[in-house]
Formats: sequence, structure tokens, C-alpha cells
Amino acid sequence: MDFTNFFKTEEKCHKYLKSILWQEGKYCPFCGTDKIHEYDSNFKKNRCYSCKQDFSIRKGTIFDSSRISLQKWFMCTYLVNSNKKGISSCQLANQVGITQKSAWFVLQRIREACQSNDFTNPFNGITEIDEAYLGGKEENRHAKDKKLTGRKEKAVIIGLVNRDTKQVKALKVVSSEAEYLLPKIYMNVADNSTIITDTLQAYKPLKKHYTHKTVKHSMGEYVKNDSRVAFKIHTNTIEGFWGELKRGIKGIYHWASHKHIQKYCNEFAYRYNNREMKNNERFVDFLSGVANTKLTYKTLTA
Repeated sequence: MDFTNFFKTEEKCHKYLKSILWQEGKYCPFCGTDKIHEYDSNFKKNRCYSCKQDFSIRKGTIFDSSRISLQKWFMCTYLVNSNKKGISSCQLANQVGITQKSAWFVLQRIREACQSNDFTNPFNGITEIDEAYLGGKEENRHAKDKKLTGRKEKAVIIGLVNRDTKQVKALKVVSSEAEYLLPKIYMNVADNSTIITDTLQAYKPLKKHYTHKTVKHSMGEYVKNDSRVAFKIHTNTIEGFWGELKRGIKGIYHWASHKHIQKYCNEFAYRYNNREMKNNERFVDFLSGVANTKLTYKTLTA
């Protein structure tokens, strides 16, 4: 109620978005110059003196080229980021007052914007790594097929969580073989860091670049104490994230295609990484990253 009362007019939404995106100064989304003139009485239109282009503050953001009002866009982003397990397109459509097709498109754009710049920063310190298999029920498959995900319906996701920063990354890979897993790890974990994994064969080469510790899940080992290190050896943190992701996809979305699974991972990782924030703080943080993330419907459905 407080949220809807605060953003009660479209004009207020435009002004608020400007205060977030232009907090370090005005800029033109076409040429980048700061020579901007706001000429509309409601501050919805701007003109660049350099390239002579007219534009709205929505230009170049996830709100661009959309007929949905900013009020409804704001409500959608608030609902997505305040529901721990997400919200379906059908439920979002009913609550906000848009069609299910529009709600699905809105959700995909929001998920695209959830991939923050921190995704490119490598982890230091202690990092837990594990792989997950999404799509279909595991108990319905033969044991010999459970990890042959390159040829089956399941998508393979590698997850990394840093114990120091409490941040997580979830990245789709082709399969759980070393040639696909290791490059993702090398890009996202700094050399000479400490990595904890299970005993999957693909992780064996990690000892060449990292301090590599393992737990043997197949033997019922989930937490191991080592007198040579001051921390417990386990992958329980990343397993906790997998539980949250799987419950959300199974309970809310029911299914996610290989094509879009990375976007769902972005959504859950963003909420996990900002779980200490209050809902209003998470909303403001999200708005600061909506620029330069435009996703077209044609691209989504191609």
C-alpha cells in the first residue's frame, strides 16, 4: 500500500526514475553527452543539444518501447524482487492488470536486468562450487542417465558462492564435463583462491590453480574438518541456493526452457545476493541497473 501510494502518478514515476538514473548527472542515451534540456511540462520529454534527439527517461532501459505505464512496470519489479521464490506471469498479470503475454515479456526483461556488473568480477577467498540439473524430475530417470544432461532434457547449471561476500553466481553450461565447467570457474574465481567442491572428476584439474578441498557426497560425507585449515569443508551454502532455485522453478514456474534458464538463474541470484536488503532498498538498487538492458520480444521468441 505504501508503494502504490508513493507512486500514485505517472509523472512521479518519471521523476523518480530520473533521480535514480541521473544521480551522477544527465546523459543522452544516443550520444552520451550531458547537454540535456527537459522541455515537457511533466518532465517526460528531453532533448539533446548535441545530437538533436528527443527522448524519454525510459529510452535505453528495460522500460523502453513498452506501452505499459511506469506505474505498472514499477509494481512488477517490486513484486518480482520482493517474492523470495518469484511470481508467475499469470499471477503477475492478475495483480497488476496486464495480459499474461505482456506479463511474461515484462518478467523476461526484469530477469535480463538482474544480471548485474558484479557478475563479471571474480571471487576471492573461499568459494563453494557445485553443479545442478534442472528440468524434469530426477527420480523419473535411470541412474545411468542422470548426469548425461548434454543428451537429455535437463539443463546443467554451475553455481559458485563466495563465503566471504555471501554472493552467488549461477551459470548455464553445456554439460558437466571438465571442458565446459573449468572455463567458467577460471573466469569467475581468482587464481590461488580456495575452492570447495564434491568429488566430481571434472573438478580434479582445479588443484593446479587453486587450493582445492573436496567432500565425498557419495559416501555420505557432507561436512569435513581438516586440522590444516581454519574452516569447515562443505558445499552446504551453494546447496542451500540450489534448494531455493529448484523450489521456485518447480513451485512457481513449474518449468523453464533451456533457452531462458539463464534468465531464471539471474533472477534468483539477484534476490539471493541482496537478501539482506529491505524490499524498498532492493527496488531502488534494481532501478539503478535497468539502463542498457533492452530486450526485444522478437529476440525472446526467435
